[in-house]
Order: sequence, then C-alpha cells, then structure tokens
Amino acid sequence: MKTLKMTFTTEAGKSFALSLNYADPTLLGEGGAARVKSAADLILAQQPFDVTLVSCDSAVLIDRSESAIDIAAAGV
Repeated sequence: MKTLKMTFTTEAGKSFALSLNYADPTLLGEGGAARVKSAADLILAQQPFDVTLVSCDSAVLIDRSESAIDIAAAGV
C-alpha cells in the first residue's frame, strides 16, 4: 500500500501532516507532482480542518510492505 503524506504549515507556524492511504503509485511519474500540488491547493482553499493551513511544504509517497514472521519456527 502506498500512502501520500503532505506536510503543511499552520497559521501558528506549526507543522500539520496529512496522510492519505491508497495513493496512486503513478504520482512519482510524469504529471504526478502537478496532481499533488492541485490536491494541496484544494485543501488550502477548503480549509477542512480545525487549524488554518497557510502552505504545503512537502509531499512524499511512502511505500509500505508486510512480511510475515514465522514465530512458530522460533519455538515461542
């Protein structure tokens, strides 16, 4: 699963992180940065949270994977 994490600055000068699960992996490709910027601009225009966001400072695409650990084989 990929997660898009965007970090905003609030009116108070603090960081505000927003994580969106199931992000499109093509955001790393051509046009992806423009799509993320459009989303950030929409969030800034809508102000959907209890804090006032003034800017989007960064965005990262996080790739998480799971690997099972066989604890039965360890004699636990």
